[in-house]
Amino acid sequence: MSFPEQLAARAPAWGISPGGCREHGRAARQGLFGRKIEATPPRSVRLPRNMAPGMEKNDESAAPAPDSTGYLVDDLVVDLGQRRVTRDGNDIPLPNLSFQLLVTLARSAPDVVTFDQLIARVWPGLVITPETISQRVKLVRDALGDDPHSPRYIAGVRGSGYRMVATVRPLKERRRPAPGQELPYWVKPAEATGPDAPAATPTSAAEVSAKSDATATAPVAAPHPAAWVGALLIIAVLLAAPWAITRFLHGTGPTDSGAAGTGVVVVQPARTIAVLPLLDMSPDGSSAYLGDGLAQELSARLARLPGVRVAARTSAFAFRNRSADARTIAQTLGVRHILEGSVHREGDRLRVTAQLIDGTSGYDVWSQTYNRTWQDLMAIEDELARSIIGSLRVVLSSDLAQQTTRPPTTHVAAFDLYLTGLAQLQGPGRAALDEAGESFRRALAEDPKFALAYAGLCERYAMGYEKQRDTALIPQAESACNEALKLDPSLREVSAALAHLYLVSGRYEQAVAMYREAISADPDNCDGYVGLGEAVDAQHRTADAEAAFRKAVEVEPTYWGAQNALGNFLFRHGRTRSAIATYRRVTELIPASALAFNNLGAALEFSGDFQGAAAAYDRSLALEPSGSAYSNSGTVYYFLGRYADAARMFTRATELSARDHRMWGNLADALWQIKGSRDEAQSDYRRAIELAHKSLEVNARDAITWSQLGHYSARSRDGSDIPRYTREALQLNPDDPNVRYYLALTALELGDQGAALESLSRAVQLGYPAQLVRAAPDFASLRGDARFQHLLAQADSPPAG
Repeated sequence: MSFPEQLAARAPAWGISPGGCREHGRAARQGLFGRKIEATPPRSVRLPRNMAPGMEKNDESAAPAPDSTGYLVDDLVVDLGQRRVTRDGNDIPLPNLSFQLLVTLARSAPDVVTFDQLIARVWPGLVITPETISQRVKLVRDALGDDPHSPRYIAGVRGSGYRMVATVRPLKERRRPAPGQELPYWVKPAEATGPDAPAATPTSAAEVSAKSDATATAPVAAPHPAAWVGALLIIAVLLAAPWAITRFLHGTGPTDSGAAGTGVVVVQPARTIAVLPLLDMSPDGSSAYLGDGLAQELSARLARLPGVRVAARTSAFAFRNRSADARTIAQTLGVRHILEGSVHREGDRLRVTAQLIDGTSGYDVWSQTYNRTWQDLMAIEDELARSIIGSLRVVLSSDLAQQTTRPPTTHVAAFDLYLTGLAQLQGPGRAALDEAGESFRRALAEDPKFALAYAGLCERYAMGYEKQRDTALIPQAESACNEALKLDPSLREVSAALAHLYLVSGRYEQAVAMYREAISADPDNCDGYVGLGEAVDAQHRTADAEAAFRKAVEVEPTYWGAQNALGNFLFRHGRTRSAIATYRRVTELIPASALAFNNLGAALEFSGDFQGAAAAYDRSLALEPSGSAYSNSGTVYYFLGRYADAARMFTRATELSARDHRMWGNLADALWQIKGSRDEAQSDYRRAIELAHKSLEVNARDAITWSQLGHYSARSRDGSDIPRYTREALQLNPDDPNVRYYLALTALELGDQGAALESLSRAVQLGYPAQLVRAAPDFASLRGDARFQHLLAQADSPPAG
């Protein structure tokens, strides 16, 4: 039985890439200057995004009625004093502009509020297009769960504006606490409410603590059997596609939210920024890739500027739906500025809007709208980058300025396909990787000298091998990386893709050298520390590896990829309780990640909490079905003695990851326990042997695979090479608990109980959970042995002192 394998932090799949904190924007990204751009001039008007309702400028109608402290809008409670929107007592987070828009429509209900009136009341002093208003209405509808085709709250009036169709009644009074009664932490004192007062934000530390206490005391409900579908304890090492997902966040991360009181804003350094995905406002909704790709390209380009730090793509993209206001996003990501906006494509016409927001004050620094033809895409990206650079007051040397003006390609179609590939690279499942590879190949057909497209292709193959163990992908990755290096060795994306390839193929010395070079160039390179940690850990330099992972977390404490990498390290080294705590932090940072719940489930299962593990796997599968999740879930069935159910899960895993020997080995283990199925099991063991040998052709230093080969061979009755497999595993890593576990299974199958007990004892000493040894049916023949009973009793005894 293959146990907790870790999924690394790769962007699309794996967990944390050995390079994976922010998105490797490592290269001297070239700019896209040289094309005349006719953009709407940047405006210097600074709009206070935290302006309280009722404080709109020059608009008497916007003032709330003296006897009203808010509104009942159907089932919504809109509280003006607390600036809260609730439904059935549950908060609905709205950014400041969204709140103002909702209040404006509620005040005028049921009348139509025209576009001009909305601009005057919500965006006073700014020239705003109807497109911007439509975008903001869409955000409000999304937050409220309102359907524009059958509106419950907000209806559009073609060519005119919008109106509130829900029943609106004023709130006559708001409950006040009795004299001397302490206000709840989420309610601001009345005197703190005003146009310049920061929005009340619950301290996340308190919320997390309360949730943790509730979780600790609440009984765990037994999950329905259908929930026990999942993965081969394969801890997702989430390799956040190093080159496509990293943005070099320099400097100190945000202050612990628990240390900041409600409404306190921690002022971040001026040259820090997060680029949020640009929302797709196209009529057919087909340009989401463009908004994502432009955001990623801007992040990569800004990341190469000296003295500028850019929030991780995966961290920034977690705010895709803008469910929090700009100040909250900035504080969460530890940056001073937020770039947000939208794209609108219709035929050959393209409109891109962008706003740079000061995350401390909530004011717009500038806002621009570009109305162009599709052929001006690269010029728009270039103008955006130059505007941001100017706003951050970055002074470029002549050499760097010259590099920045050199476009990565002069072919617009190639650039569009490259952006498409970047977006697909972040998608779930094998199909997304295949689509990304096809997009990069089509980009190269348009421009055979497009180095970034070769780097993308290299990363696609490296990620594919990492997820599927398809050895045919390694030479393809090497070929693509070599072509990229020939065209432009200075590109950070190329270096990052090559370092990742070295790591997954077992060339650890080369990987270490490249990651050290990246850290030398940027001492706050989170991805560099993660990649270095993975590489030196593979060299059995445990202390150095832990130091690298903890440095990654120190550099970027709010990035889930760094936390996931640390959790994987702790898990691999038997520190299960610490790994569980770290994985829980990952699920808090990125609650929509299947990988995060898969890894948490693996750690919980190793701790003996099968119910908790089953629930985590169920959540992982609901978010994204994967071979690892099905296989891990199958192990829960296996330890509970439900072998037919386990085999069903493992079969699904082999369908999704057909070239991964671990999936076939797990399926064979389950069939081995089912009466009358051993011939089928031996066939699957032979398939696992074939795939394991192919895996070792890529990375012959994988000690666990050598030890698994011994186990597969013993049960398939092909024992001629078992001594060599055992010898290789022990030479490579004698202190890996998984290696010792498989050697125990092999010895037991060969009839050597003494050797089996010795290896098993060593596995438990090294951190292999005694509760899994006790539950495993493989050791049933040892349960009457006094030495086996003594081994478990010792493991159960608390350590002296």
